[in-house]
Amino acid sequence: MSALEPSDAPPVPASDKTTLAGLLRPIAADMERVQSVLAEITQSPAAYVEGLVAHVRGFGGKKLRPALVILSGRAVAPGGVGDVHARVGAVVELIHSATLVHDDILDGAMIRRMRPTLHSIEGEEISVLLGDFLLASAYAEAAALEDNLASRYLSKVTRIVCQGEMLQIHNRGNLELTLESYLEIIEKKTAVLYAASCECGARYAGGDAAAVSALHDYGMGLGMAFQIVDDVLDLVGDEAVVGKSLGTDLARCKLTLPIIHFLRTAPSERAAEVRAILSEGRGAEEAGRIRAAVIANGSVEHAMEDARRRIGAAIDGLAAPAPSDTRDVLAALAQYTLARRR
Repeated sequence: MSALEPSDAPPVPASDKTTLAGLLRPIAADMERVQSVLAEITQSPAAYVEGLVAHVRGFGGKKLRPALVILSGRAVAPGGVGDVHARVGAVVELIHSATLVHDDILDGAMIRRMRPTLHSIEGEEISVLLGDFLLASAYAEAAALEDNLASRYLSKVTRIVCQGEMLQIHNRGNLELTLESYLEIIEKKTAVLYAASCECGARYAGGDAAAVSALHDYGMGLGMAFQIVDDVLDLVGDEAVVGKSLGTDLARCKLTLPIIHFLRTAPSERAAEVRAILSEGRGAEEAGRIRAAVIANGSVEHAMEDARRRIGAAIDGLAAPAPSDTRDVLAALAQYTLARRR
């Protein structure tokens, strides 16, 4: 029996490991509180703004970041978490939602969660301002908390996220992007907010230094793997299943792990062919051809293996918090990240 399957803590039922809703069922009441706080802190006296926020809220989404705040808090305080966790969870979700609104503009995405993106309906100017409104709402709520941890820490994290997005845009069309630079980009634009969610959850629950550090590292590994899987899905996923516009990386010539590996390891003739397609801006129209070549080269499997290694290390790091049902959920959530199709 592994350290993550203690005899006194029943494992998550197999039927609940296949869906995110099933995995998060034990914290359903906490997540409902997060939803209530989100509605509370994004209220606007202007009906038009309320409608915009409602449209973005309608994207639904996985709400993994607030779930990680709750789960990390419960992992170090099995007796439960306080109202502050719901409020911090709402803050990280608003930060994430704001980045999605802005990302959809930058990527030219027309669909998210099977719904039209905000900018495709209301235009880019309104969408940019709505993203700013969500960020301002997040910071106002963080500043209102009695403890200034969230206000100070999450504002720094948001700066890092913005830097990651800028680096990604700066490197569009850079066919010489290194693996190291790619990893820096996804750490900054995605993984740091996962890590911050876990760390805030643990710290607000009074976790000791070892548990806080372990959960931060777990979040970082989970976030890195999540983005790698996301990049794989953008290349080979089914848009009807994923529920958002795919192929934007190829269309915008953003190099991701499967493409970087392919350009480094494929036979020179094949690599040169794909380089030419991307450099000429034909990534979208030649997506099927690129997809077939990358899969045949084993580059998609290489990327997934990288994600699996990161998830394995993240799960191993969960040995620091004491054994509990919640710790098992965190381990199962990491495995779900690898198996997800949307």
